[in-house]
Amino acid sequence: MMKKLFLFFAFLLFSASSILACAFCGCGNSNFQIGILPTFSKAFVSVRYSYSHFKTDSSSQFSRDYFHTTELWGGYNFGKFQVMTFVPYLTIHKLSDDGDVNSSGLGDITVLGNYQVFSKTKNGAETKSAITNILWLGGGIKLPTGLSTVNVSNLSFTVGDFSATPGTGSTDYIINAMHNLMTGNNGLVTNVAYRVNTVNLQQFQYGNRIYLSTAYFHSYAAGSVIIRPTLGVNLVVNKANHYQGLEVAGSSGYLLNGMAGVNLQKGKVGLLLNAFLPLSQDFYHGLTQFKERESVALSYSF
Repeated sequence: MMKKLFLFFAFLLFSASSILACAFCGCGNSNFQIGILPTFSKAFVSVRYSYSHFKTDSSSQFSRDYFHTTELWGGYNFGKFQVMTFVPYLTIHKLSDDGDVNSSGLGDITVLGNYQVFSKTKNGAETKSAITNILWLGGGIKLPTGLSTVNVSNLSFTVGDFSATPGTGSTDYIINAMHNLMTGNNGLVTNVAYRVNTVNLQQFQYGNRIYLSTAYFHSYAAGSVIIRPTLGVNLVVNKANHYQGLEVAGSSGYLLNGMAGVNLQKGKVGLLLNAFLPLSQDFYHGLTQFKERESVALSYSF
């Protein structure tokens, strides 16, 4: 059972950052997360929906930015290797004093590969006190499959237009590590990741990002249903964006979120629910604020 729990869930690569809000951070098309993984031993496939909301208020700009993502994703284990793929479809609604902007389409597809460096179990005086440590190291690539072209010759063009498209137009690279510590029905998952963003064909580049997250979970049995509530925090730090080689002022920042969720598992079918609220943040000198994020996922394990 402990071996199957090593991929129960992982906070990995939650990016929340976004003309003012989205112009500087890019909370929709450059956002990526793994989130809570379903319980599986060999493979799984899942459909996930997520919603996030940002707002900006200043003397010169008003903006409300809403991002809806429907994502097909899955994972496959073979030996000590693991591969995961994410195919998102984004719908973006931006309401500001410049008017309404709506866009939708296929986003950037991401492929990740991980290798299990070690998996060790140490038994205590009693069987129930056994402690399991599992460490995964890996990396991946985000492909520029989403629509990302912006009309830079338009008189109303701003750098914020780059975040109003489903894709980023850039090929980005990810390195990550995931550690699971488990004993009995309790577990602690910690993830660290770094994403290197490249320049797209229109000379826009999102800043590189650092991700750190940790979460605690406990498993309960209710008949044939396994219930796993979770609590955790996650941090994302983004460096400054650049356009035509020049830094976009105010585009660096950070977001520290609190997270609560639950995973319901009955046989091979799982339901995953998550909610994120900000604990501390700094986007564009405090003028842009992340408000909330929710997600729901339905999975089937093999």
